[in-house]
Amino acid sequence: MTLETRHLPLPDRADDPGWLDYQRLLDLFNHELLDGPGWDSSPESALELSRRSVREWRQARFLAYLDDEAVGFGVLRINIRDDPEAGNLMVYVAPDHRGAGIGRLLAGRLEQAVRAEGLSRLNVWLEMPLPTAELLLPTTGVGAVPADNPGVRMAQAYGFALEQVERVSRYDFASPLVDPREALAEASSRAGDDYEVVTWEGPTPEPLLDGVAALKQRMATDPPTGGLVVVEAPWDAQRVRELEDRLLPGLRFWRAVALHRPTGAVVALSELTRERSNPQGLVGQSDTIVLPEHRGHRLGMLTKAANLIQVREAAPDAEAILTWNAEENRHMLDVNEALGFYPFLVEGAFQRLLS
Repeated sequence: MTLETRHLPLPDRADDPGWLDYQRLLDLFNHELLDGPGWDSSPESALELSRRSVREWRQARFLAYLDDEAVGFGVLRINIRDDPEAGNLMVYVAPDHRGAGIGRLLAGRLEQAVRAEGLSRLNVWLEMPLPTAELLLPTTGVGAVPADNPGVRMAQAYGFALEQVERVSRYDFASPLVDPREALAEASSRAGDDYEVVTWEGPTPEPLLDGVAALKQRMATDPPTGGLVVVEAPWDAQRVRELEDRLLPGLRFWRAVALHRPTGAVVALSELTRERSNPQGLVGQSDTIVLPEHRGHRLGMLTKAANLIQVREAAPDAEAILTWNAEENRHMLDVNEALGFYPFLVEGAFQRLLS
């Protein structure tokens, strides 16, 4: 039997055999993690998004083949727009082929690509089941991941340090802890007459663009980042439009913002997305943030509850939402728990600084 790796350039067609192998393995990874197709994407949708992202992300993809069967992949992603000296790595091996050195083979190919790029640091984000036995704590001391997870062991073997732990929480539309309409009414009462909530699906209304851009820029450094080295990304109205142009063909995109009536400023934001090509797709939580000077008015709850209602009405077949929060971000975890989100997975943020 022959084991080899092959570079997978971005193909011209979605039915390219290598691309189909890659998408099959991505779906296998998601099914293993979520126990279902909630994160699946069609080959056509995934290729179109990759094409639209080339100005912002450079990617090197490698497939591992045992004879002619694709059994794993490795990916190096570089944000060439905001952080061109950092690489984001992912390695996956199909369950039936683990323990045979395929992960190490893919890691070796990725190391070659990293050296060719001259990067200064590497990041790995590992999502995994909630820890139940032996724990590995991050440098922050808050949260934990399962120390016996194969991905965790591999990251440590290659010199990565666990710098932060994020909780992946799930919200089930069919069995919410509270009625989101009641949560919205309570948050509106607490916020008072100085604030109003506005919701929409699709492109951002022109008058709100600058405010949305300012909040998205704060997202890079405002939430806790643990021991991670993080670079702030510049945002303006044009970049919000570019993001929408890139994502909206393949994703439904819902936003809720809080407006400060005395000034007209956009002071809070919550975003939810869903893959268009997957009728069983889960909803993903993107940014949620409140400007520091406007905290203490329940605006996080206001925008999240309003967006839950909007999505439930627009996509009544949606089963659930997944959201990611740093374990030290107690305030946002409190908001999520009050709405009915519960711990579902854990994500470890590993980083390695290169000489």
